[in-house]
Amino acid sequence: MLPSTSLRIALAQQIAIAGDVDANVTRAASVIAAAAATGAHLVAFPEVFLAGYELALLARTPHAWIQEDDARLEPIRHACAATGVTAILSAAMRTSSGAKVIGAPVIGPSGDVGVSVKEYLHSSETTLFSAGKPMAPFEVNGWRVAVALCFDATKPDHAERAARAGADLYLSCALYDDTEVRRADLIHGARAMDNRIFSALANYAGTTGGFRSCGMSGVWGPRGDVVAHATDASPTIVVANLEPEALRPFRSA
Repeated sequence: MLPSTSLRIALAQQIAIAGDVDANVTRAASVIAAAAATGAHLVAFPEVFLAGYELALLARTPHAWIQEDDARLEPIRHACAATGVTAILSAAMRTSSGAKVIGAPVIGPSGDVGVSVKEYLHSSETTLFSAGKPMAPFEVNGWRVAVALCFDATKPDHAERAARAGADLYLSCALYDDTEVRRADLIHGARAMDNRIFSALANYAGTTGGFRSCGMSGVWGPRGDVVAHATDASPTIVVANLEPEALRPFRSA
């Protein structure tokens, strides 16, 4: 089925403060309020934004990790409740079973929706994190949204499973560096076109973990075309409307 109305999304291309969860939560809450002021229904942040993509720091800094019910996320919960926005975050997480994962907590206006976990770890991540499973697509303003975490989106089967589960939007929280402009464009255009859905990328601004971001936070339509993207790697919020009519040619009656 087609969504019945448009979905306005905001992609938070921002700089994270290394290891400072509280400061990054404060920044995220501010971005959520700014996104809500533009009419956004959904806002997404880069991979491990709540600590920065700082693998060496994470290995030696326990307080930079969060838990699924972490009280430090309360300002974000309050911001989502106050604005009606759903936020897709990302963090280094300790699960209830004790596993260390790259997670994407999803917080809606009515509270926590769930946590999606990175399934396909990059080689540099395997000594620090365990692989997990993505959460099922969840609903925002009548749209079904699936989450990818960076390297997940390089695997066609990850997006295909999301589409088969009903996703209208495949949204990647990621870090692409300044050598990967073409890679970011190709991957997210392909995931959208292969599955005839929208795809989106929330990438960093500035630098994190020794990597300089390429920016390119943006949206790709179901024909693989760029709908909107950042023009450089400066801090910004990329806002775009996703229209259900773009999906209609690819949906059977």
